[in-house]
Amino acid sequence: MANALTFPLTLGEFFDGLDVTALGFDLTESMRHSQTQGGEVLVSDLGPRLWTFEVQVVTKTHAEARRGEALARMLRQAGRPFFAFDKTAPYPAADPGGVLLGAATPTIHTLSSDNLRMRVQGLPAGYVLSRGDPLSFAYGLDPTRYAFHEVITPVTADGSGLTPLFEVSPFIRPGAQAGAAVTLAKPFCKAVMIPGSYRPGVRRAVVTEGFSFSAIQTLR
Repeated sequence: MANALTFPLTLGEFFDGLDVTALGFDLTESMRHSQTQGGEVLVSDLGPRLWTFEVQVVTKTHAEARRGEALARMLRQAGRPFFAFDKTAPYPAADPGGVLLGAATPTIHTLSSDNLRMRVQGLPAGYVLSRGDPLSFAYGLDPTRYAFHEVITPVTADGSGLTPLFEVSPFIRPGAQAGAAVTLAKPFCKAVMIPGSYRPGVRRAVVTEGFSFSAIQTLR
């Protein structure tokens, strides 16, 4: 008897298998603003910034479409998160196929006290991280949380595989620790479907026009 699925669904169980024709990946704003009588605009943060994305799946045969839609529909309820990644950036820009990264196992070496910067160790010598490259790592316990960041200041690893301090966005959240494994090959976040965003595929004579949905990162 087949086992029931457990959550979050791994990349291989759901998101990695989606053949997408369009993908929007963005970091939300979480702030409010007010204006003084003198015309000064005051801005303050309200909470953590979370990644959101919109997915449009390509047209498939009816049978192929049903397989993807069945999982998508199953995820449209509470307590059923999944892992997702930016399919346009599965590896760093300077290593688009992940060949240079190879079997390297990078980890966090240092986290700055301002929660903006980090150093990564365990990279191949001379490995380049470019602005906009995503990376992820796990932190915290009960539950384990999944950080997803993008590189802001480009860096190159030295001969020992250690980078200088580099800035990432969003801020590094409390609980992150040195020694945590850093994912550069399909770096991922934990996400949930945004209620009301799912649109089923349209059945035509021999194919189904792709379904679509929106999702948002969750820290739970």
